[in-house]
Amino acid sequence: NRPGVQAWIGEHVGKWLHAAVLTWQNTGNPELRAKIDRIVSELIATQEPDGYLGTYDFPTRWTMERERGWDVWVHKYVLIGLLSYVSGTGDEGRGTSENELRRKALDAACKAADLILRTFGTGEGQLDLMERSTHVGMASSSILQPMVWLYKATSEKRYLDFCRYIVWAWEHSPHGPRLLASLLSHGDVQRTANGKAYEMMSCLVGALELYRVLRDEGKEDEGKALLLAAQRAWDDIVENHLYITGGTSLGEHFQPDHHLPNDGAVSETCATVTLFQLTLELFRLTGEVKYMDIAERTVFNHLLAAQHPNGDRWCYFTPLEGQKNYRSDINCCASSGPRAIALLPTFVYTFDPDGGIRVNLYTQSELNLPERGMRIVQETAYPYDGKVTIKLQVSQPKEFALRLRVPDWCKEALIAVNDESPKRVEHGYCELRRQWRNGDVVKLEFPMDLKVIIGTHTNEGKLALMYGPLVLAVDERFLPEGIDPLKAVTVTSEGKLPVKVVPVNSDEALWEGEKVFETEGILLTDLQNRFKLPLTDFAHAGAKGTRFAVWLPPHNCPLLEA
Repeated sequence: NRPGVQAWIGEHVGKWLHAAVLTWQNTGNPELRAKIDRIVSELIATQEPDGYLGTYDFPTRWTMERERGWDVWVHKYVLIGLLSYVSGTGDEGRGTSENELRRKALDAACKAADLILRTFGTGEGQLDLMERSTHVGMASSSILQPMVWLYKATSEKRYLDFCRYIVWAWEHSPHGPRLLASLLSHGDVQRTANGKAYEMMSCLVGALELYRVLRDEGKEDEGKALLLAAQRAWDDIVENHLYITGGTSLGEHFQPDHHLPNDGAVSETCATVTLFQLTLELFRLTGEVKYMDIAERTVFNHLLAAQHPNGDRWCYFTPLEGQKNYRSDINCCASSGPRAIALLPTFVYTFDPDGGIRVNLYTQSELNLPERGMRIVQETAYPYDGKVTIKLQVSQPKEFALRLRVPDWCKEALIAVNDESPKRVEHGYCELRRQWRNGDVVKLEFPMDLKVIIGTHTNEGKLALMYGPLVLAVDERFLPEGIDPLKAVTVTSEGKLPVKVVPVNSDEALWEGEKVFETEGILLTDLQNRFKLPLTDFAHAGAKGTRFAVWLPPHNCPLLEA
């Protein structure tokens, strides 16, 4: 129905399609595929003769009315949804009806994009894309990403030209955000445009997509500024605007350096998801391990913390202390979160140009490569346990490099092939190049202990605890009745902390296999009262509505005293 009941309500169908197609690619679920096909058909049926696929009525199209105008933004996500369907559901073995629907989806995407091209630009009668946008042009201009996708799908130069127009308008429109000029000069995301995290990072994801296309076409010099700006933004976010849990932003904006309070409007889920996307894009372009280290931290901590363990609700903001507010309404974050979850299988394993295979994330998984006569099976309880077994099945001996990530939190890992003696390896990618045979086994061990993190800036004088990649929290759910997790309890902090990973009683567990990390705790109201303190991982803290805290008050911590 037009107009939509809310200004950016049209984004949800595109976000859903993106997540659903990624999920179908990984699962092959026929019921999900049928639903995807139905949604695509219904979406295409709403398109107007001129190509319009938004949710605004005619008088308010492309205007700044109705909550400051999100019409182009809506089209961005519609295009992402349609183009995900086109690129992600191709299967020559399927019937002609599915292939015909893919053709119709691409035609609909082209018609909608062509309407955008006719409407915005520098020609006579055209509108300034930056002016018809909230957040200093960044909302509308984030359509850069699907415009690049459309160029890749069609090879039609007009879409590449429009991408170039967007980059030009960033810098030269009187309403533009000056993304490149700002990031290349001072590299401070808080001082770039209006500091809106989600929209800025969305633009940078599109910039990296454009850089890849230009590089692949031999025009890398034209795109170098796009890559460098995104790298500088990412470096600034990680250095100055990143929570220990891998989330970013406060009140949806980047704040002054290190202003990262633990409660309130912490790390909008849309920002968490888009930081994850930006990080993955930079990894795919550079292969640098630092990007995958942050991706892991975000996934196991802030991303999963935003979703309720039963999967049906999401937090808009996810604080590091207090209570989580899981919401059941359809909002931007509830639609963004599943996209990141669906992206997870795409980076567990990646492929290098020399035919090598990277293992980036440790999780129970299988990689099936029938075209290479190969299957890789990963067995592990990671991140609760640091032992990983990787089994290779190959149709015939094959020589290639298996590159295994040693995370940044691990000082030294042990890696052994078959019955060979284990070797010690440090942070980075450990390359195992050999002729692999059927039945070969690689065993890894990442020693896991409780690690005390000393707070700085906002958390000066406090401490946090990590176990491997997991940020831990004190949760009221596991404390004696009447104990305040925000003020009254901490760890003893005397030497190396003991830890024991134990399952939660089945009648109390959020999910089968839930675990807690037992260590020695102390009540600040009674320093002689030491007790067995169960810590939970941040992802599950507060899932039953209880209060929790990541950063704890210290007691007799030599590191703090030093």
